[in-house]
Parts: sequence; structure tokens; C-alpha cells
Amino acid sequence: MYKRQIVLFVALLLFWLLLSSEYDAQHIITGIVLAALVTWFWRDVSDLLPSQSLMKRFPATARFGLALLWEIIVGNYVVAKTILFNGSKLESGVVTFRPDLRTSWGRVILANSITLTPGTVTIDVNPDTGVFMVHGMTRSLREGLADGRLVRRIQALEGSKVK
Repeated sequence: MYKRQIVLFVALLLFWLLLSSEYDAQHIITGIVLAALVTWFWRDVSDLLPSQSLMKRFPATARFGLALLWEIIVGNYVVAKTILFNGSKLESGVVTFRPDLRTSWGRVILANSITLTPGTVTIDVNPDTGVFMVHGMTRSLREGLADGRLVRRIQALEGSKVK
């Protein structure tokens, strides 16, 4: 547990120094204090983070990033096409589904990924049942959310087999 907190502290401090691009005593002390406060505030959360090392998880993370990028590109295309050519025939609606995800952080990643994708917004995620409520601008954006590419990639991040 302490190893994760030290890694978090060092990462936060380096990030602070990178962003501030000033290396005088004031900036370094401020970075140390802020990194220590954030590390102390989030000390109980470190047990909830995945336990696999970054190198073991990197291929699955890269595949998820590429899948998310592809969904964002497709979403941009669909939204642009809908607005430019089919604005009067908008088929927006809400869909509910329960993806087969085991962890709460997997559900958080999926909810944020859906919201990042143009034309879709995660309205609600029930923490008890894991049921998602998502608004989609078109029918094609709403289809395949429950068992689509992003869900399979998040399952791989959780350690499940990708179908």
C-alpha cells in the first residue's frame, strides 16, 4: 500500500513540476505540499485501484485507447452527417442496459467513454445494479452500447477474456 502512495506522490510532484516549468524553491515546495495533500486525501482509494502492473496492462490499455478513439471518430461522423443532412429526422432517445462489467472502475470508465463519444451522454449509472441510462442522438449511436467494442476492451482491462 505504501508503495502505491509513494508512486502517486512522485507522479503528482513530477506532473506539477512539468506544468509549472519553474524550478525555484517556491514552486518545488508548493508541489511537494500539494502532492502530499492529494496523496494523503486519496490514501484509502489506492486499495480500489487495479493491482496488475502497468506493463502487464499496457497492451489492453492501448487497445482500449484505440477503440475509444475509433468510437469518437465514428461518433463525430454520425453527428456531422445527422446535423448536415438529416436534421429534421433526428431519432434521439434513451436506452438502458446492464453491461457485463465486474468492477466499479470499469463502469466509471465506460460511463465516461460514452460521454466522451459525440452524440451520446451517460445520464445515470445505478451503483447497485450497474444499469446504465444513456441518451443517444441517433439510433445507430445507441445500438451496441451494452456489448460493443468499448465494453469488451474494458472487460480485458478487468482481466476477463475478450470475446
